[in-house]
Amino acid sequence: MAIHSARPNSSTLSNAGPTSRQITLPKRNTNRKQQQEPRIEFADYPRIAPGIYPGQCKRARTYRDPQFKRWIFLLNFDVYDASFNCIADVPMYLSLGNGEKPYAGRRSRYFPIWCRANGGLPIRRDRMAPRVFVGRMAQIEIRDTKGEFPYSVVNEIVQYDTGKPSAKPSRQAAVITVDTQALP
Repeated sequence: MAIHSARPNSSTLSNAGPTSRQITLPKRNTNRKQQQEPRIEFADYPRIAPGIYPGQCKRARTYRDPQFKRWIFLLNFDVYDASFNCIADVPMYLSLGNGEKPYAGRRSRYFPIWCRANGGLPIRRDRMAPRVFVGRMAQIEIRDTKGEFPYSVVNEIVQYDTGKPSAKPSRQAAVITVDTQALP
């Protein structure tokens, strides 16, 4: 083997034998942005003082919760202060059972809340559309969850401040009365 007086290149090492081969080492990453660890993000749930606030339902959706293996109905409310500035977006969770399809029985929390929002019982027994909640102003009761890291949720819809959602036109026939004595 021959002795090399020159220092080997930092990115290559050579073996000075009869079948010399170069091994390429990966270069060090000198870009600081790529060396930083990724940020760990989390869902920041708002926390406001418990009490009764005015709020407006912005979203209503049903989804299957994989952790609890049940159907959940989620209402998102914008909560306002006394001067009607939005202070938080607070959720309300209602369970709709753990079957293949969501189900709201008469003893569930969903059923009476939906009936109050609708202004009465459902017309068809197989339909309870969630759109009756969206856009409605209401007085809502806020509470904190239990646990190590509590956050605010809507405990109850106390009363609705806006009327029944826009109803479809009546299907009843119009009754017209004609005063026959006034005719010539």
